[in-house]
Amino acid sequence: MVLTCAYLDCSNRLKTKRLRSLARTHSGVVTFHVFQTSEPARLKLWFIALRLDISTPINVLKLLRVCSDNFFYPDDFTYPREDHVRLKPSAVPMGFPHPTEVCEQA
Repeated sequence: MVLTCAYLDCSNRLKTKRLRSLARTHSGVVTFHVFQTSEPARLKLWFIALRLDISTPINVLKLLRVCSDNFFYPDDFTYPREDHVRLKPSAVPMGFPHPTEVCEQA
């Protein structure tokens, strides 16, 4: 099964272990992270940042993932082991700018 990042403008995809060719480490590799459904205040910030409907059911959120490209600060992550990346409790995705929100300089 292949999951895509929950952010609408992101095309990163997560393949199941069976479909991955090699074991990956945190260096230069996109990682995928679950929604923190147990923290309502943080969850609301994720909805806003990712432009998702705030009424999305919890059972749907448990199936969604957000890729590491949507987190702006390197400090958002910890690396408890060489092959494991974890989000800090304070991490909130920044998302990508929507094409209509990007201003061109004249």
